[in-house]
Order: sequence, then C-alpha cells, then structure tokens
Amino acid sequence: MPEKICMGGICGMGMAPLSLFLKADGCDIFGYDDAPNANVANMLSERGIALRKPCGGERFDRLVISSALKLKEDALRRKYPFAEVERRGLAWAKLCSKRRLTAVVGSHGKSTVSAMIASAAIDSGMDFGWLVGAVPKNFDMSGYCQEGKVIVSEIDESDGTIEHFSPEVCVALNSDLDHVDTYAGAEAMGGMFRRLFARTTSTVLYPKSDVLLDKIAQDFKGKAVGVETPQDFTLANAAMARAAYEATFKIPCSAKAIDKFKGLERRQEILAQTPNFFAVGDYAHHPREVASFLGWFNSRVSERKTIVFQPHRYTRTKYFAKEFARILEAESERGNRVLLLPVYAASEKFDADGESCKIAQLAPHIKLASKGEVCEIVEGALDCKEVSAFAFVGAGDFYFDAKKLIEKKIFRSNL
Repeated sequence: MPEKICMGGICGMGMAPLSLFLKADGCDIFGYDDAPNANVANMLSERGIALRKPCGGERFDRLVISSALKLKEDALRRKYPFAEVERRGLAWAKLCSKRRLTAVVGSHGKSTVSAMIASAAIDSGMDFGWLVGAVPKNFDMSGYCQEGKVIVSEIDESDGTIEHFSPEVCVALNSDLDHVDTYAGAEAMGGMFRRLFARTTSTVLYPKSDVLLDKIAQDFKGKAVGVETPQDFTLANAAMARAAYEATFKIPCSAKAIDKFKGLERRQEILAQTPNFFAVGDYAHHPREVASFLGWFNSRVSERKTIVFQPHRYTRTKYFAKEFARILEAESERGNRVLLLPVYAASEKFDADGESCKIAQLAPHIKLASKGEVCEIVEGALDCKEVSAFAFVGAGDFYFDAKKLIEKKIFRSNL
C-alpha cells in the first residue's frame, strides 16, 4: 500500500512542489489550505491531488505541515495519534538525504537561482530532480528523480529545519538577517552557515562580496569557492546559477543556457504593459531585496511611478522599520508616490510595535493606505489617458488583488 500523506497548507510555495514530488515518489497525497492560491490549487487538482481536510476518523500515515501555519505539533499529534507529524523541512530533508543535493540557500534569491539551474539542466537534458519555491513560467515547480540522482533545491532557513540537510553542493547566496523570529542576529545566522558548510560534502559556493560568508569560508578552504558577482542582482543571480550548474554537473555552463530562463511569478513579473499603463509585481520583503528591486524598477521605467509596499510579518516590520522607512522615503524624494499597506501578518499574532504605521512615522512623505484605497488609485490610472507605472512590492496577499483587478480592467477595455 502507498503511504498516505495529508499536507497542511498544501498551496504554499514550499508545500505544493513537495506534494508533487511525494506523489511522483508513489505516495497517496491530499491536503488542505485555509487561504489557497487559486492557480496552485488548480494545478494540484489537475495532477490528481485533492484539496480537502481529513474526514472524521480518517486514517493516514503522515501529516506534513507548512512552517507558515505555526501549528502546535503536540496538539496535532494528540488529534492524529495514528499519524507521524512533521514539518515540511523535515519531510523534504528525508527525500534529499537519499539523493545528491545541490542546496540553494540564503535570505533571498533562492527561488530564482534554483530555477535558473533547473532551467539550464532541463534544456541540457540532464537526468535530475528539482524543487523551486515559486512558480516558473515555462516548467514545473517540481521535477522528480530516483534515489541516488542529483536534486537541485532551494532550502528554507526560516524555521531551523535547514539543520537537517547535508548537501553535496551548497550555494549560499547571501547572509542577510531576515527571519528574526528564528535567528537573533548576525552571529546566529553565521553559526547556521558554519554548520551547513561543515555538513557539505563537496563544494560551497558563495559571493565574494558577502563579508560574513567570506569570513566563514576561510575555515573551509579547499571546499569553499568565492564567486565574483556583479552589483546588479539579476546578473549576480545568473553568475551564482552558472557556477552552481558547473559544480553540480561537472560540465561548463554557457551564458546562453542561463539566459533561456523565462522567469518566475512574483519575481519582476510584468502584470500589464500597455501604451499608458505599466505594472510589475515583486516578492521583495527584506530591505536589501526591496532596495535592489526598486533600483531595477527605476532604471527601467521613466513614467510617473507609484510604489505600493505591503510589509510581511510583524516581527520583520518591527526589526527593519528604520531600513524600510529610509528606502521608501528615498523613493518619495525621487518624486515617486509611495503607498504603504497594512502588514500581511501570515501566521503571526498581532503586534502593535510591528504595524506599518511604525514605518510611516519615520518616513513623513509616504502615505498609509488601505487595500480599497489602492485599488481605487489603480482603477483611476487604468481609466486615465496619462502614462503611469505601478510596482506592487512585498510577500503579502495584495499582489493577488492587484493582479486580478488589472487583468479584469484590461480585459474589459479590450472587448
């Protein structure tokens, strides 16, 4: 009998590809999600994975839960005493332990770089597997491989389960502190990377420009290799992906192979491009990501610009309020309109010290706005003959509202 697994939070960007991989591995998969991404839910359904909660008294072998749910594992074990309960990261570590893992890690850039490597390897006809925690535009989030084969995967450090991975190749993109609820500071982040480098069996790749990673790498000479990366984050991602491909497959990787990558949803994703209206969405939610993306946006768009930022999690907003305020105020000083939405809390409890107003208090020229107000502004711009450009920034849920609104308005105007 195949192992029967229930996936909690199945439409999450880490859970969905894991579900596909487990199904391809012969497991019987179903799952639930309180706030499902409709596109991901449809994709899972098309692949034969049902979205439903366990029926009363239904038995299954394992309950794999997304770390984003913040559920009490002890409570779940009491509720389902017959099932093994584990977090997503542990389930994925078990699969990777039986394969030759190239792990892409760091606070940002993981999805893009892992997808770039996978795209080049697919194009080259390599026999390998992959997991990408975002939606690629021209291939699946997950690709299956047998035990003993190479698997390329981004590995999330947010909940500490990264400690269970022992890669053959480790691709460390940056050491930026992001998940402050898990890592108290740079020293804790450094300790995590040091342990990960020690568990890596073959090669560690890292950007030479990252001071902390370069310092740690000095203790792993012969294993750690610094990569020269340009300042432009898109070119830096490509440089790291190319180096990772060559370390993984032991063959050269041309720049053209990386250039064939078509991108990911929510990563510099063009939502609309008409003669009078341009809109782009990006998942950036860490100060360095936000600044890098806005630099990209400003360099490519000359129209009147509106930046809509939705902070992600109270803990992150509280910790980085000053940095976010500095970045957003600078955009206002450039003449851009900046709208700040309420925090997308994810699974966190309300914290008044982590609200968006804490950023606004430090940046007097940005405007606090509700989702409804922003939607009205977007609609007005779509109806107006003046040229305008919008950037929807953050890892929250307003991206879906904006995308739906824009698609609906443009579709109607084309009728």
